Amino acid sequence: MRRSHRLLIASAVAAGASAVAVSLRRRQFRALAMSETTTVFSDAQVNVGPDQLNARWHALPEPIQRHLRYAIGTNAPALRVARLRHDGTFRTAPDQRWMPIEGEQYFSVSRPGFVWFATLHLAPFLWIQARDCFVSGRGNMLVKPLSVFAVADACGPEIDQGSALRWLAESPWFPYALVSDAVEWVSIDARSARATLRGDGLAAQAVFEIDEEGKIAALHADRYRDVGHGHSVLDAWSGRYRDYVECSGFRVPSSVEVTWNLSSGPFSYARFRITTLEYNVAEPF
Repeated sequence: MRRSHRLLIASAVAAGASAVAVSLRRRQFRALAMSETTTVFSDAQVNVGPDQLNARWHALPEPIQRHLRYAIGTNAPALRVARLRHDGTFRTAPDQRWMPIEGEQYFSVSRPGFVWFATLHLAPFLWIQARDCFVSGRGNMLVKPLSVFAVADACGPEIDQGSALRWLAESPWFPYALVSDAVEWVSIDARSARATLRGDGLAAQAVFEIDEEGKIAALHADRYRDVGHGHSVLDAWSGRYRDYVECSGFRVPSSVEVTWNLSSGPFSYARFRITTLEYNVAEPF
C-alpha cells in the first residue's frame, strides 16, 4: 500500500475516533443534566393550585392578583412540574454577534428548582453545551465547548443567588409558582410588587412589573455577574416578556429578552422563544 493511502486511512480512522469520542462526551453531558432533572422532579412532592391561590389571595399585592386573574384560566391544572423547549439567540459580550441557541428546561413548582440544558451553535461543527441548575437550593453553571472540557464550572453563594433569581424570572411559565410557600410578596405600587424567594443564602429579590391587562411586562433585580478570575459583582438585571399565548389553561409569554443594565449601557444577551411547554410530565423530553 502506498504511503499516501496509509496516511489517508490513518487520518480517516483518527477523525472517526474523534467523532465517536465527541458524541460520547455529548451523551455524557446530557446524562448529567437528566440525572439532576430526576432530583428536581423528585423534590416536587406537592402540587400548587387553586387551594394555595385561594388561601393566599387577600395577602397578595393587587398587581399580582391582576396578573393571576389574567394568567390562570378556570380549567388550569394544579402544577407540580413543568418542562419546556426553546430556541433563540445568545451572545456573551456586547460586541459579539448573536448566535443560535436551542435548549430544554425542567422546573419544580412548589420547591424552587430547575435544570437547563442548551447548545449554543458557534459555527458548523462547532458548538458549546451549557447546563445551569438550581437543585436543593444550590446553583451550578457548567459550560463545555464541544462537550469535552469545562471552561466554566461555577458554584457558590453568588451562583445560588443568581439561580434563585432565574427560577423567579421564569415562573411566568408556570404561574401557580407565584403563590407557593417559597415566595413572599410586598406591594410597591399599582404596577409592581417585590418577590422574595425564601432560602438560607444571599437574598434573592425581584420586582415584577405588571401592565394594566395583567401581563407580566418585565422583571428587575440585582444579580451577581461573573467578571472573571473568580470574581462577581452585583449588577442590575432584567427580563422583558412578550407574545403571550394560551397553554393548557394558562396565559404565558412565549418570548423573553434578558439584559444586564450596566453602567456602560444595557447589554442584552439572551433572546429566547418558547417552542414547547408542558405541565406535570415527570420525564425529560
